[in-house]
Amino acid sequence: MAGVRSKKTKTHEPTYEANPGVEDEHKISNQCDSRRDKAIVAAIDFGTTYSGYAFTFWSEYEKSAGAREIFSNRWSPNTGSLLSAKAPTTALFDPKMTFHSFGYEAEEKYADLIQAKQHQDWHCFRRFKMKLHDKMTLNRQMEITDEAGGLFPAKTVFTESIRYLRNHVLTTIETRNPMNCQDAISWVLTIPAIWTEPAKQFMREAAFDAGIPAADLQIALEPEAAAMYCRSLPEGTLIDSKDCVVMDAFQPGGSYMIVDIGGGTVDMTVHKVGDDRNLVEVRQASGGPWGGTSVDDTFYDFVVQKFGKEFIEKFRIERASEWMKLSMDFETQKRKLKYDTNYNIKLEIPQRLIAESNLPVNDIQSFNKLSIENDEFKSFFRPSSEDIVAHIRMILSETENVDLILLVGGFATSGYLNRVIMDAFPDKRVVVPLQAEVAVMYGAVLFGFEPTVVCSRVCRHTYGIDVFENFREGYHPPNYREIIDGAPSCVNVFSVLASEGETIGISEIRTRTYSSTHREKDRRYLEMVVPVYASKTALPKYTTEASCVELGRIKMEPPAEGWPPEVHYSVHMFFGQTEFKVTVKNDVTGQDYNSSHDFLK
Repeated sequence: MAGVRSKKTKTHEPTYEANPGVEDEHKISNQCDSRRDKAIVAAIDFGTTYSGYAFTFWSEYEKSAGAREIFSNRWSPNTGSLLSAKAPTTALFDPKMTFHSFGYEAEEKYADLIQAKQHQDWHCFRRFKMKLHDKMTLNRQMEITDEAGGLFPAKTVFTESIRYLRNHVLTTIETRNPMNCQDAISWVLTIPAIWTEPAKQFMREAAFDAGIPAADLQIALEPEAAAMYCRSLPEGTLIDSKDCVVMDAFQPGGSYMIVDIGGGTVDMTVHKVGDDRNLVEVRQASGGPWGGTSVDDTFYDFVVQKFGKEFIEKFRIERASEWMKLSMDFETQKRKLKYDTNYNIKLEIPQRLIAESNLPVNDIQSFNKLSIENDEFKSFFRPSSEDIVAHIRMILSETENVDLILLVGGFATSGYLNRVIMDAFPDKRVVVPLQAEVAVMYGAVLFGFEPTVVCSRVCRHTYGIDVFENFREGYHPPNYREIIDGAPSCVNVFSVLASEGETIGISEIRTRTYSSTHREKDRRYLEMVVPVYASKTALPKYTTEASCVELGRIKMEPPAEGWPPEVHYSVHMFFGQTEFKVTVKNDVTGQDYNSSHDFLK
């Protein structure tokens, strides 16, 4: 912490407040009561490939689990050939970068523009959620590319997409129940559990810019939401791979692994059910970019190999409507594929693609069908399925007493993929619940009513702040030695508040005290800065290590009369909830600096 000295004397462990004080308990209680004042919980499931929303009322939630109803929209293209609970995560903007449409409407409008050769100045964005994946640092001004390769502000695209879904929610509720519901909704936004704090903040700010009040918004981690959906299902509806009814998974003492296999990412975590039926995370969430789009990417490589990269790149942009038909036909065949499918797969090839390419005639079957060998079609699934199986195996090797694997998410409904997973773990009970593709979305609604059901989580990173301490010859690196306020000091020290792999209670606060001296005149009016760091190692020593990333910083302006000779600080870190929070307080101004911390550059 620039200009602040850590109080490291005989003991330098942070203090642990496993239970909040009276003031903190009062805040938590009020937060829950304020949500009860809302008549509706609405969840926006913002996915890589498909997005949607669901909602219900307090009156429905208070019914028994088997009787309550959660409502969602049914989306379809103009062809009417498909009805689903989600629409493509595609956003279209006009030449002035003004939002035009989202979902199927955006897909079809952009295809029409291309057909009419009027698309050049329009901007279509697809699968842009993955731009936030695995980013330890993010910038509010970050840019993403549209379909034509142009760079545009990511925040605008995310914000307008969320705004569209928010407005759609309001319209749907008001149509169903004539009322002014805008102030009656508690909102939930889903994100992958493996996302970083900057990514969470980016989404929260986009939601706020989209018209969702910050006080009314909760962030739900996708695998946790899916677990809540599974445990809410009526008894007897969860059937495992051995054709047995799952009875004990959500009873006290039960445990399970949940594998959320979405379009972009795969999120995995392990829960144990406590005596109070709350969920305890026993292993931190982990995963990777192995979702359904990785199969699409492999198929794209196959098409490129058949037709040539330059030709396909041009065809995909200039013949968007034809390319969309091919993609939708592949999606249909992808979903239909079973493990024991033993016939060749036939895809309908757009006539223009045949006419404009040099594809040999003998590759084309009757009715413009391209026949793909069965084994070759299954090979499209191999990269993602192998990564998923390997990661599940690694998690199982690190945990005990887990014999149940719950598969949720859109890609989990693939008959081929879930059979691969079942065969890979014959001694485990593998379950694909009914409506696995909406488990996260429906579970997020339940999370809005029960935000504390996951009572503890495991740190995915080591968190702390940058400080300096008394320099020790032979112990500290010589190049980190600086004279600060007349004393030799070691800078760039990582002061740990919570380590990777530690279990943190949902109401737990980590507190540590520090001090800074301001005896020299040029230090009296310094702006004090608290740099907040994360590391992928359990015991980082210095913030300059390769594993360390600065998430953000909290700034404190000096009082009008300047800092006194010595200032004491307390730093509080809140880890247990779905979002990471930091507050700093000094004994001079007495002010809590809890709203100025910023994990976005």
